[in-house]
Amino acid sequence: MRLGISARWLAGSLLAGLMSPALASGTPVSTASMNAPGTVMVHLFEWRWDDIARECEQVLGPSGVTAVQISPPNEHIALDPVGGAWWARYQPVSYRLQSRSGDRAEFTDMVARCRAAGVGIVVDAVINHMAGIGEGEGIAGTRFTPFQYGNLYRREHFHHCGRHGDDSIHNYQDRWEVQNCHLVGLADLATETPGVRERIRGYLQGLLDLGVAGFRIDAAKHIPPEDITAILDDLDGAPYIFQEVIDMGNEPITVQDYLGNGDVTEFRYGPRLSRAFMSGDLARLRDLGEASNWVPSERALVFIDNHDNQRGHGAAGMVMTFGSGTRYTLGRLFMLAWPYGTPRLMSSYRFEDTDQGPPQRPSSWKTLPVYTADGADRCDNEHWVCEHRQPAVLAMVGFRQAVGNAPVTHWQTGGESRIAFSRGERGFIAFNRNDTDWTATLTTGLSSGTYQNLIGDDVLRVDDTGRVNVTVPANGAVALRYDRPATANDS
Repeated sequence: MRLGISARWLAGSLLAGLMSPALASGTPVSTASMNAPGTVMVHLFEWRWDDIARECEQVLGPSGVTAVQISPPNEHIALDPVGGAWWARYQPVSYRLQSRSGDRAEFTDMVARCRAAGVGIVVDAVINHMAGIGEGEGIAGTRFTPFQYGNLYRREHFHHCGRHGDDSIHNYQDRWEVQNCHLVGLADLATETPGVRERIRGYLQGLLDLGVAGFRIDAAKHIPPEDITAILDDLDGAPYIFQEVIDMGNEPITVQDYLGNGDVTEFRYGPRLSRAFMSGDLARLRDLGEASNWVPSERALVFIDNHDNQRGHGAAGMVMTFGSGTRYTLGRLFMLAWPYGTPRLMSSYRFEDTDQGPPQRPSSWKTLPVYTADGADRCDNEHWVCEHRQPAVLAMVGFRQAVGNAPVTHWQTGGESRIAFSRGERGFIAFNRNDTDWTATLTTGLSSGTYQNLIGDDVLRVDDTGRVNVTVPANGAVALRYDRPATANDS
């Protein structure tokens, strides 16, 4: 038994059977389903629009992934002056749909193709600020000078907080300062003013009109929640919303402040889950998500790592990343099996320094495509990591859909590093974060019968009492689904 899916099962079931009926029929995903039980989002960080369209069609839609978070699609600062840095995408110059990932036509094509594959596009909306205060040019040629961004914004559209001489945020214990001063030198928009709200609303409405499913509100913590409410309330449509609010429990601005606008990121989730899998103390996860000051499960967007904390930014700490190996894989399997929140999987590229942009040609800073002209791809760990494609992870996307909102039952331990639990009568999973195999008789909650292990090559027999004799491999897992019995050929 290994941490991986048999090629036979992958070919026969993953591409045909993990989808819900709506996804299997090609019905466009609705925003109402974006935070329903079973929802899984993937962040294709810095991917090109044409690559995302193909990924929706060939991998994500067939696997049951509900949504893709994309990088900001609007015009950003030119790449050459910043050496192609990834953070250029978070320095808007205009709201034109021209970015490192592609132009408006390519964006529109991606949205339509992903919708047809049953995958909603969630846009990373940078609406708190514009590019760093200074002078330069956007990737589409828009000129900017201090507090003047083409014909879009002028000086009166920005905050000038007048504190500390440089207008920057210095004190994160001061709510007013956090929401009215400049974040790391970025020109802070006066989102309380009608003119700014109108321009932001026009940008978001234009994206909705093209068919996007929702928005991640970047740096939402730096925008008063009532300003976000005012911007969203007049949109035509019902987009899925989640807001980036970094709340580690030690500042006056909290995640609860933003629940009236939509879902909210729960940044405490990744470090806690990571500590458990890195230390081997999995038993501590039994109450994950139950803290009273955390986002309620039905409103929480959860993740292990993201594009910021991978690089030591944005509430970084002890979080696992693609460099953490098997422990990271096990952590993602747990996230997909555990009922708290809506999980988002990270899809990364390899980097040597924290500013490095995606795989690109330095002469032009043009992003290298994931899919190559000969039909192969660059998911080779030297360019794109594509950790979302790991077979065990894709199998657990189907597991999450299958168990829906079934509760956790039959929690069992074999010491602190070995745990197992059921999701009602719909699924069972066991984890072994130990360097030796774990052989045990465990209660599954499943009906009697033979079941294919979703993340291994073996077939397991559940007896009439719902118990199974199983060997969970060292640093591995075993997962069973109520609707995935073994076939005659698997026995």
